[in-house]
Amino acid sequence: MMIRPASAIQNQSGYKTLADYCRKQRKPVFLTEEGEGDIVVMSLEHYESYNEMLKLRLALLNAEDDIRNGRVFTLEEVEAHMEEWLKDEQA
Repeated sequence: MMIRPASAIQNQSGYKTLADYCRKQRKPVFLTEEGEGDIVVMSLEHYESYNEMLKLRLALLNAEDDIRNGRVFTLEEVEAHMEEWLKDEQA
């Protein structure tokens, strides 16, 4: 993890240094303003990957919640839902 003052990106070489770090290390950089946390900078690739991971975790949490609350389907029900979905997609 890298923590830098916001002033670290005030010039082109500072920006390039942080951008290179984010891309190569696949880690965010935390920028501070007057010693306090302010913003997080990360590469676009890392951001997109992180968002996909969060979406997957949310889907898994929702599935676990469904199971805990008895909202489950039989194989036959899933197949019927899939057939309907495929029909809608093909229409």
